[in-house]
Amino acid sequence: MKTKKTLTFLLVTLIFMISCHDDDPILMETCQDKIENLKINQYQTIGSHNSYRKNTQPEIVGFMNASTELLPEGFDPASWDYSHETIEDQLNIYGLRSFELDVYRDPEGGHFYNRLGNNFVGLDPSSGEEKLESPGLKILHFPDFDYHTHFLTFVDALEALKTWSNSNPNHLPITILVEAKEDNPALMLPGFGLTSTLDFSGTAVEEIENEINDVFASDQNHILKPDDVRGSNTSLRNTITSTGWPSLSNTRGKIMFVLMARVEVIESYIEGHVSLEDRNMFVFTDANKDEAAFLNINDPEANLMQIQDYVDQGFIVRTQADSDTEQARTGSYLRMNSAFESGAQIINTDYYRPDARFSSDEAWTDYEVKFDNNKLANIHSKVLESLTIDCDITK
Repeated sequence: MKTKKTLTFLLVTLIFMISCHDDDPILMETCQDKIENLKINQYQTIGSHNSYRKNTQPEIVGFMNASTELLPEGFDPASWDYSHETIEDQLNIYGLRSFELDVYRDPEGGHFYNRLGNNFVGLDPSSGEEKLESPGLKILHFPDFDYHTHFLTFVDALEALKTWSNSNPNHLPITILVEAKEDNPALMLPGFGLTSTLDFSGTAVEEIENEINDVFASDQNHILKPDDVRGSNTSLRNTITSTGWPSLSNTRGKIMFVLMARVEVIESYIEGHVSLEDRNMFVFTDANKDEAAFLNINDPEANLMQIQDYVDQGFIVRTQADSDTEQARTGSYLRMNSAFESGAQIINTDYYRPDARFSSDEAWTDYEVKFDNNKLANIHSKVLESLTIDCDITK
């Protein structure tokens, strides 16, 4: 009888120890183990929109505000009234893990050397930037008028991100949204002799692929590619909706690229590469296509339930917590809260810190987008329930 009581006591004690010591690696999976076993679609991160931008030249802003009758419909210079810190500060200080880079074609070099909008405000149109004379993709928001940027070239941006990644090899996967831009001032504002940009028709999208290859030529494993997710399956979409995404432990230190472009450019990129076989980039495309893995749904308020459904299916969704400086001016958090609630894994913002003018100008508020307790990432609530302990992603 005494032996039976002793065994019962030991069993109860063991159960108590297991339930109260989740971090004991001998008894059960540790908190960090559970974090590392998360799949990369099971948490949210914050990223920046047009991550490279600096403030527009003030004289250009003044000219545009005084010449609204010349501007195309829906063209509002107030929507350009934001800027970003350096990529390094966005990564180190604000913990961002997604970035958006706008690239324009310049295969001969010099296409954006002159900033012709300067002619309207008495400024020298010559940029004086040697890098703008060299062939290759250029980074800027809108030619001739909104050209200030932390990176003149796509290669410069890739090199900076690669350098940071190499210095922080255990980082969460970084997502780079590469937008193939075709905004054409000569067509949008005809008659002023402005820059006529080149589109990404036909095989031109290969210029993006090739520059990624050039920068990562000696380290292709640095990139998490569609092949790495799809494995031996024939459909990328079927993989992420059934087998699922790889784990965090298998993707730390990796960079993912996602192509943003009009449908015809996406189709050109896919052609000959079913389910993005042998490609560097994922793509934003229709959810029913074999190539679908990332989805772009900008407005989380209007599309809350749709985003939640796609997230539940296994897609990674990018949405925007704010748009066109509106939330920074009104102080409304409705859109941000919807973005968090939607479960979208990439939440882009222009305000990972408040606009600096909020303390001196009543036209601005202290609106900012961040997770509670300044967490680096936000684990989906359904996943947290299954973890049974309060785990946070801290690095």
